[in-house]
Amino acid sequence: MKTKLPIKKTQKGFTLLESLMALFVLSIGMLGVAGMQIQSMQAGNVAKQRMLAVTYNEELLERIRSNPAGIRFYANAAASRGCSSGTVCNAQEMAEDDLLIWQDNIDNVLPGTPTVAIEVLEIPDITVDPEGTGRIINIEISWYDRGDTYVFNSSVLVNNK
Repeated sequence: MKTKLPIKKTQKGFTLLESLMALFVLSIGMLGVAGMQIQSMQAGNVAKQRMLAVTYNEELLERIRSNPAGIRFYANAAASRGCSSGTVCNAQEMAEDDLLIWQDNIDNVLPGTPTVAIEVLEIPDITVDPEGTGRIINIEISWYDRGDTYVFNSSVLVNNK
C-alpha cells in the first residue's frame, strides 16, 4: 500500500520579519547618506568663509597699493572715518578710513568677531627694490565658527615706485 507524502507548500512573498530587516538596513544606509550631506554642507560653508577671507585680503592689499604714501600707517592705524566725500585726506587719514571700511566689511561677512592683524616690514635692501625701500605686508584674518578657529595669512611684497 502506497502512502501519500504531504505536499510541501512553496513560500510566496516575504515574511513580516524579512521586510522589517530590509527596512532597518535601508534606514541605516539613509542615515549614512544624511551624515555625509551634513558634512558636505559644513565643508562648503568653511570653503565660502575662506574664499571671503581671500577676497577681502586682496581688497585690503589693493587699498594699500592705492595709498603708497600711507603704507606704514596701515599697521598701526586706528580705524576711523577720517575721510568723507569731497574732502582732501592725507595718507594717514586715508589709511584709517580704508581700515574702517574694510573692517566693517569683514565683520559683516565672517561669523563671530573676526580679528585682523596687519604688519608692515621694511626691507632696505637695494637688491630687492633698486628705487627705494620695499615693504612686506603681512595680513592675518582669524574668525571663530562652530567650535573651530580659522586663520588666513598672507604676505605680499610692495615696492614704493
